[in-house]
Amino acid sequence: MVHSLIPMSVDIKIRTFEEPARLINNMELACAIGMAFAQAKLPMPESRAGIDLKEFWKETEPQIRDHPAVNESLKKVIADYIFRKGEILDEDSVLTLRLGYEFS
Repeated sequence: MVHSLIPMSVDIKIRTFEEPARLINNMELACAIGMAFAQAKLPMPESRAGIDLKEFWKETEPQIRDHPAVNESLKKVIADYIFRKGEILDEDSVLTLRLGYEFS
């Protein structure tokens, strides 16, 4: 149940405010990346629990950075994410990646 709220949270952050609100955790970032890949009509990025979140971001962000089909606010919140030391893509964020991909 809680996981299904993450796509709604990301959607509110990018659509409600003139300046999009920051993403606050690995689940929101993963969800936003999933949304961006869906908007770009790219296959969902491969992921697995335990990989470094920043490395996952470095592999995925360039693919959507300049893509014209991806919402500009979504690109901004993904690009401006503030990483925490040792942050990983955990099982919850892998799930929200998929939910974000399916949400868009």
